[in-house]
Amino acid sequence: RAGLAQQGFSAERLRMVDPTLTAVNHISLAAGRDPSGTGVVSTAFHRPDTPITKWVSGFNASSEAETLWTTARRNGLRVGTLAWPGADAGALDRIGDFGVVWPGPPLARSEILEFDPETAETTGEVPSNDGLPPLLWRLRFNLRSTIPADQELLVALVDADPNGRPRYDAVAMRLASEDDWRYFGEMEWADIAFEARGEEDLRPHLYGAWCKVLYIDRFTGSLRFYRGEINRLHAYPDAFEDRLTEAIGPWPGEPDRAVAEWWLDLNQGIDLDTFIEQGERLDRYFDQMTEWVLAEEEVDLLLTYHSSLDVYLHGSLIVDELQWAYSPGRALAAREGLKRMGRSIDRSAASLWNTLDPEKDALVVVSDHGQLPIFEVVRPNRALADAGLVRVVEEGGRSRAAADTPMVAVTSGAMIHLYLNLSGREPGGAVTAAEAPELLRRAARVLADLEAEGKPAVEKIFTRREAAAIGLDHPSSGDLVIFLAPGFAADGGLDGPALEPSRYYGQHGFLASHDEMCGVLFARGAGIKKRRFGEVAAIDVAPMIARWLGFEFGAQ
Repeated sequence: RAGLAQQGFSAERLRMVDPTLTAVNHISLAAGRDPSGTGVVSTAFHRPDTPITKWVSGFNASSEAETLWTTARRNGLRVGTLAWPGADAGALDRIGDFGVVWPGPPLARSEILEFDPETAETTGEVPSNDGLPPLLWRLRFNLRSTIPADQELLVALVDADPNGRPRYDAVAMRLASEDDWRYFGEMEWADIAFEARGEEDLRPHLYGAWCKVLYIDRFTGSLRFYRGEINRLHAYPDAFEDRLTEAIGPWPGEPDRAVAEWWLDLNQGIDLDTFIEQGERLDRYFDQMTEWVLAEEEVDLLLTYHSSLDVYLHGSLIVDELQWAYSPGRALAAREGLKRMGRSIDRSAASLWNTLDPEKDALVVVSDHGQLPIFEVVRPNRALADAGLVRVVEEGGRSRAAADTPMVAVTSGAMIHLYLNLSGREPGGAVTAAEAPELLRRAARVLADLEAEGKPAVEKIFTRREAAAIGLDHPSSGDLVIFLAPGFAADGGLDGPALEPSRYYGQHGFLASHDEMCGVLFARGAGIKKRRFGEVAAIDVAPMIARWLGFEFGAQ
């Protein structure tokens, strides 16, 4: 990556827009406008004229400013989007000529299974040596409304080495619908794939999951086994999806934060190496995807996205003694893991560059934010409810804001949009214009008073009008726009205390003025001069790319 940056255009810092969140900055990078111009003001936000408890996702909200991919297509260029946030194919202005869409919930969540030899069957289908009988378990995963509704995975533990010492040392595995067994050792990965039609699928698709043998007790025959999420590739049009799936297989999934408890107890979650290997696998999957598209498709502009480093930092930015999981050993392990993930991203950039023709192609590498370590989670709705400012109802054993609540906080990362339930603006609004100023003052005071470990939780509170100074005065912004201080992250839930130690360790969404929130930017290739800048604004990236492509875009 350093070599690419030194040979072309680069910036020491890419100053992101506020808030420093994935959905917000990917749209601003592509539209050349801050949130006041795009309308995408957060990862999650409330729109005026909708019920106070309703919110939308910034990942599938259309930008009010035209994006680079739309303008490029209007200028006769062929565009592909490969999991680029904001290009979700949910509307005509959120598609390219072809694309891959970030998948939604998996067909089945991941699980870690403890196979007990006391519950095992035996089988004559797989040999086992040294007098040890094969141990067989049948793993069924319920796929809800899928056709077929379940799948059965056969997992057998055997002694594969005829050395005269009876020891279980290998796992044989196959789907019940398959004939052939495959063999794997401890800490080795195995993939499964099958055709199914999910509840929301219009046709059958190839689904898959990655499994890993986490631990074999060679003497007792106990087995610890990880079965990853079951996913498929989502792409359009259908013919493109089918060809791409045939070439690179089903979606492999992100690093699995749901079971990544390596810093706590290796008997409870997956280990650090497994977590990193999942990130590396996703990077290699995107490498294969991009290389295949460049070889098989006519394309003038291709936008692609890697999430692995972001996911790793959320779970593993362990650097601060205040963090719940901190110890010198865990911090060292996390730091070495970060180096490994960095090398994986470097490998992806180098792979992509080597696929291109430098005489006619150009590569632009950009990121959407940095991350800061966190030690405490803030629940603003809980704090406001305790102060009598959010009205709460119980539903299904969980607390939520009532439809007639005076206000609600919508959180994303380290920032909060606080909305009044304003009469005349929100349907069924409960707050009059006369009551609004005092309610906002009370809410600001409640949040400003939050602290942990002697540190204030809030760095800055803006009114919507004041938020114009940072490009956040859009009507969809909160009546108050709150940024937490480094070390804190927001949780919009009501269940749990207003403050508690965080069980994850990296976050973004802090004010963009923090240099740690800056992204990277470098470019190399045809028509790009060797030049180095100190700082470039994120909203200048799209106009710059448009110039290289030969058309006008935005304010230039």
